[in-house]
Amino acid sequence: MSDISIVLPTRNNEDNIGGLLSKIFSQKVDRGIEVLVLDSSDDRTPDIASEYSENENLRVVRVEPEDYNYGGTRNYGASLTSGEYIVFISTDVDIRDEFWLKKLTAPLKNPLVAGVYGRQLPKVGATPLEEFFIKYTYPEDGKEYYLQNNVKISDFFFSNTNSAISRNVWKKIPLPEMLKSEDQEWAKRSLLAGYKIVYESKAIVYHSHYYTLKTVFQEYFDSGATLPYVYNDDRIAPPNFLKRGLEYEVAQFRYFMEKGYLKYIPYSILYDFMKFLGYFFGTKYKYMPIKLKKALCKKSNHWDKYSDAIPIHDDFNIKYNFSSGENLI
Repeated sequence: MSDISIVLPTRNNEDNIGGLLSKIFSQKVDRGIEVLVLDSSDDRTPDIASEYSENENLRVVRVEPEDYNYGGTRNYGASLTSGEYIVFISTDVDIRDEFWLKKLTAPLKNPLVAGVYGRQLPKVGATPLEEFFIKYTYPEDGKEYYLQNNVKISDFFFSNTNSAISRNVWKKIPLPEMLKSEDQEWAKRSLLAGYKIVYESKAIVYHSHYYTLKTVFQEYFDSGATLPYVYNDDRIAPPNFLKRGLEYEVAQFRYFMEKGYLKYIPYSILYDFMKFLGYFFGTKYKYMPIKLKKALCKKSNHWDKYSDAIPIHDDFNIKYNFSSGENLI
């Protein structure tokens, strides 16, 4: 049995998958590694990945695109593996540190730690807006979240782009099948159950996207449909939402001034307005007809299978009695 199971959802990543798998199997760890590729591609991604199965502990499993769900597919992958630690990463990341995996999983030696997420840094060529967003979201200093240390639900963060979770905790608290934000909802449930979440800033991957005005609207529509539930509406209730937004805009303006990105300031105002607009409309998704929801959100086929952005949360809360304060430790 491998000690670390890496679950890797892929879709049309033929340019990156080979290099990523080489970096994964070159990691300096004291534990065995298995990799499960959950592939929804129509390019050469599964063929390239399969080449590694001859010499490494790797399997490729087909997942049809219409069946893919952020939480559900990762649960499926976790169920097909056996490692004590389950690692989730995105296939478009770049790993440059041969000790990345060891750093990411080390905090899980503490049985009170449910999950760890690592730092992201922008890739070369990232837009100034994405560059700032990533550096703002993933600071240099690590952090530990624990509700008994007066951490508020509205303050924590988690990302499955670069994360590791305990299999023992996953068996009790699987990832929810949501439109988006399944990683943050899982972290919230783990915190409410009495566990800790760790941000390990030394476990670094390089990752960034290029978003148009349309795609950033869609991204934030999906966030707006799910994050108010995750954070109990704290992040969109005035004045908290305005305060957080203003702090971000001021920090971004200063960053652009320091870096000489002055020409991007007018566009950044429009770009961030599209974020706000997407988030706002996302919070109103319950009042929209299905055709409009599919047109506005990024993962439009979610609505072919689910009638709600967060379809299973009531059952989970009832099962684990979070409202009564009971924890799972």
